[in-house]
Amino acid sequence: MAKIALIGLDPAAATQIARALDGGFHQIEQKPVTARVGELSDCDVVFANGEGKKYLPLLRGIRAERPGLPFVVVTRIPETSDWLDALEAGATDYCSAPFEPRQMNWLMQSALSARPRMAAA
Repeated sequence: MAKIALIGLDPAAATQIARALDGGFHQIEQKPVTARVGELSDCDVVFANGEGKKYLPLLRGIRAERPGLPFVVVTRIPETSDWLDALEAGATDYCSAPFEPRQMNWLMQSALSARPRMAAA
């Protein structure tokens, strides 16, 4: 079981992602965009709202304090420059709507499997 934090997502997106990822296997917690790194100390994966780039301070803090924590940026408004900005800032991956269950589960598994490689880097 993984502990997943959904950061700053609107209720519809959070519900859609939680349904896709849950299946009774994971603990999912929603947090506001103002969440701090210390609040994520026991998280295994972070999915954060990418709109407006409000996630950047949190991502920078995570990369400084928990560099191996997978951080996936999700958005309903996909822009190529936003995707590139997220990855250059240190995001593990980037996903745009619509959020398909299979896609969300692939992102989750990919993030979890990348964790040891990221922590060792």
